[in-house]
Amino acid sequence: MTPYFKDDYCTLYHGDCREIMPHIKTDAVVTDPPYGLGFMGKDWDRGVPGDHFWEIIAAACLPGAPLLAFGGTRTFHRLVCAIEDAGWEVRDTLMWLYGSGFPKSLDISKAIDKRGGTS
Repeated sequence: MTPYFKDDYCTLYHGDCREIMPHIKTDAVVTDPPYGLGFMGKDWDRGVPGDHFWEIIAAACLPGAPLLAFGGTRTFHRLVCAIEDAGWEVRDTLMWLYGSGFPKSLDISKAIDKRGGTS
């Protein structure tokens, strides 16, 4: 197994983690798995990884290793259940809240401009 990058502090591998993880031992895992949202109709994003995926990761972890897994807002519950079903202890949840996109019902700035006669 050849690392993609290695220095005194970390080693990075590039590839399918299901193929790499059985050959390594790690202190921590940070991952951004598929969210199960069907992103752009891609097959790889049809569902969140199941418990078998998280069992592979757990087997590669040294005792006490933390896991940080990103998930989609609509399918995060499925991700956490699979992680827990694989034997991980869920302690805390971090959430990234952000506002973006187009107004869905009323563009307040346009309504204010219209009321003020500047539309």
